[in-house]
Amino acid sequence: MSTGFTVGTRIHSGLGTLAGTAGILRGIGVSRVMVVVDGGLARLGLLDGLVESAGVRDLVVGTSLVGVNPAPAEVEAAAAEALAAGADGVLAIGGGSGLSAAKAVALLMTNPVAIGSLEGDGRAAHPPAPTVAVPTTAGSGSEVSNALVLHEPGKIREMVIRGTGYEPVAAVLDATVLRGLPKEPLVFAALDALTHALESLWSRGRNVFTDACALHAGSEILDALPETVEGAIDGRNARGENDDALQRLLEAASLANIACGNSGLALVHALSSSPAVQVPHGLQNGILLPYVAGFNRGELSREGQELVDRIDELYHRIGFEARFDAGQAQAEAMIDASRGHVFRNNNARNSSDGELHELLRLAGAAAA
Repeated sequence: MSTGFTVGTRIHSGLGTLAGTAGILRGIGVSRVMVVVDGGLARLGLLDGLVESAGVRDLVVGTSLVGVNPAPAEVEAAAAEALAAGADGVLAIGGGSGLSAAKAVALLMTNPVAIGSLEGDGRAAHPPAPTVAVPTTAGSGSEVSNALVLHEPGKIREMVIRGTGYEPVAAVLDATVLRGLPKEPLVFAALDALTHALESLWSRGRNVFTDACALHAGSEILDALPETVEGAIDGRNARGENDDALQRLLEAASLANIACGNSGLALVHALSSSPAVQVPHGLQNGILLPYVAGFNRGELSREGQELVDRIDELYHRIGFEARFDAGQAQAEAMIDASRGHVFRNNNARNSSDGELHELLRLAGAAAA
């Protein structure tokens, strides 16, 4: 059986690399850039500082702010704005939602169609406009991913679009942008990254290359997260005294996505794909992770089992309870979304709906 492994994004990583962003954009032929950014960064007054630090002010022809769960209409409007401004590239800034939206905008800039027509794998006629991604959380790894996720109200699961070449041309991993991140979004993002690493280990698509990335990424997250959480609480992160730990976490998040981007995701992400469950993505994955990990433990290598066995200690150290609040999540909605989902089918251990009901009951999800 053949084994495949691809990394399509050039990674520029290290403290201070943000300052070279303008040069990276020019190096890939971008002279007029549309900035697509998480709206929360603008509301916190952080966007102007990021643009200045990146040195891209002279290249920016427009800025589009996107919400936490970007909808198709939102990215279509942003793409129209980018084309009207004459943009020839995209600068994506933010967490997973912002980066997903930016990748959708880049696709629509070269494929003038309804974004819903691109749902699935490789359906765009043309490659996206060149994109440089700057993650502001250590979580989704979307900066190195050829997939994007949008949320259309009323749908049973998220809209997923992926394809060869859909990933950003370059990613800038500079942990100085994480300094002011509060504890809660820091934790939620990192648990999403940890889920990516561990899901890769129990996916049917795993191989020797994905295992190497996933094992290292998982170990780094388990080691670095407690230190960065303590730094968020006592102010060391904000003062720039914890940059090395934040950089480890940021690089591990990208590495985890490189792993799962090649192996495919599995049961946790199948269950967390329902738009009806209004729980932040990283929080939902973090709650589900130990239960799904226990379900899959027997499928793992010794090294993988050792990582899984560290989850309880990690959660204790960072003060995270793996349980939904009363009425917060409906088990049936999550199971409905998982039925026939490619991620559920990619899980190394088959699962029945009854087994998932029991798993979700343990996690505190409400019964139908």
